[in-house]
Amino acid sequence: MHRDSAMAYWVIFGLLPCLEPIGKALKGSILKEMKQLALVLVTATCMWGCSTDLEINAPYKDATVVYGLLNMRDSIHFVKINKAFLGDGDALNFAQIQDSNEWAPDRITTAKVYRVLNGTRIGEFDLRDTVLTDREPGVFYSPVQRIYYFQDDFRANILQNGQPTTVYLDQNSEYELELEINGERITAIASMVNDFSFQSTDQSLTAPVNLMNGSGDEYGEFELNWSSNRDGKRYVAEYRFNYKELRGTDTSEMRSITQRIGTAVSTDGTSVEEMSVIMRGEQFYTNLADQIPGDASVDHRIFTGLDLIISVANNEFHTFLTLTEPVSGIIEDRPTFSNVANGYGLFAGRYVKQINGKRLGAQSLRELADGNITGSLRFCSNFAADENSPYTCPD
Repeated sequence: MHRDSAMAYWVIFGLLPCLEPIGKALKGSILKEMKQLALVLVTATCMWGCSTDLEINAPYKDATVVYGLLNMRDSIHFVKINKAFLGDGDALNFAQIQDSNEWAPDRITTAKVYRVLNGTRIGEFDLRDTVLTDREPGVFYSPVQRIYYFQDDFRANILQNGQPTTVYLDQNSEYELELEINGERITAIASMVNDFSFQSTDQSLTAPVNLMNGSGDEYGEFELNWSSNRDGKRYVAEYRFNYKELRGTDTSEMRSITQRIGTAVSTDGTSVEEMSVIMRGEQFYTNLADQIPGDASVDHRIFTGLDLIISVANNEFHTFLTLTEPVSGIIEDRPTFSNVANGYGLFAGRYVKQINGKRLGAQSLRELADGNITGSLRFCSNFAADENSPYTCPD
């Protein structure tokens, strides 16, 4: 392996602790794809530039690794700032050492984020550090990790399920990261994914989700429709099936099953496009049967609603995800994507929007409660619209 390739390996390996600590704040399909990064990048970088030269370690040089995904619906915005590490021996041992992964706070002399509108900085925010103390053990050091955060003073309202919802970043602005570490200036810019619109029928909670055809004897399809908006490139759609279990008079806490529906990619990410994904009826019921274990102690399960969720990546995040997707067929080299100047990593925009509490149509509810695939799971509905249905839950 060439010496430069060896240094690249350690730089990318140093990126991995950036992905772990804020995972709980990055729920959804896009996060699941991010988790594939570790294996893909380490494998790919090891293969680059291989030759009969087996010198592993290149001369060490400073390398900053930044990871931050900005969602305008979050009130606090996190950025992970790490450094690459290099040494003789087992990389997993170095990964467990905090000093190998983190810059000492006094090495970071500037840490700011700016709100930028039409090329002009109109807001300035300090990146403050905090310490996570409850991270579960893993490949990288725990339970203490340092992470940085900022808050914008921006506030605006958008409609969510017909109700005003506060957003905390300006969707018309970009956010510029500026760091100075060991005398080196490191920058990155993230565009904000704009809010988008679901089709009015799909948005309506009175319009049920129908997954059966005609009289309900054949499986059908439900189409989820929306219009893309500026700076939204990749749209990943999921559904979340919510239910409770009843044993005697004891009702369990809310349970849920989340499943991917599909992905749609905007042509250019700058204009409005009509988009849709298909939710297939038979696959819907099969997924439920596969993921809900049979339990004779359950008297019945209460269906409490279906949530439809779309997670959106901006153009840079989309490129990052595309380059880290598994390669099918003959193995091919892929470049490592970074939009951090004088560093490595990703500083990008994301957005999540959802419709909460959709009910199933009458035939779809019948299939859930009495069909061949899920009938044994004893489902019923507690929706008011189903109170005259034979599948409404008993009092």
